[in-house]
Amino acid sequence: RVEGLAPGLYRYLPLDHALLLEQTPDQLSARVVAAARGQGFAGEAAVTFFWTALPERTEWRYGEASYKVIALDAGHLCQNLYLACEAVGAGTCAIAAYDQQLADDLLGLDGDDEFTIYLAPVGKVRQE
Repeated sequence: RVEGLAPGLYRYLPLDHALLLEQTPDQLSARVVAAARGQGFAGEAAVTFFWTALPERTEWRYGEASYKVIALDAGHLCQNLYLACEAVGAGTCAIAAYDQQLADDLLGLDGDDEFTIYLAPVGKVRQE
């Protein structure tokens, strides 16, 4: 639900600062809600961000502490999303209570080498 973007799953390419359309699954909103354990706002938002982890990218440097570093980085990224949302009059709500298998399946992840670690829907804040 973002102007100029077709509904689908996109991957962010940081070196190009661009989005790459990965797939356009059927019933995307319903699958996002299911992955978010029935939290409807995740499927109704303008966009829902899913963060994934590839542990081997940190394990070479941080060893056993890599899982802590991954969790901290995910938190830092999500905090920046909260700040960006505030700056543009949008809202977000981080979701850590999600169905791991459904989230990984939605994104086409194997759940071992790469897996979902966090998600956050973003939308306009209702003015009452």
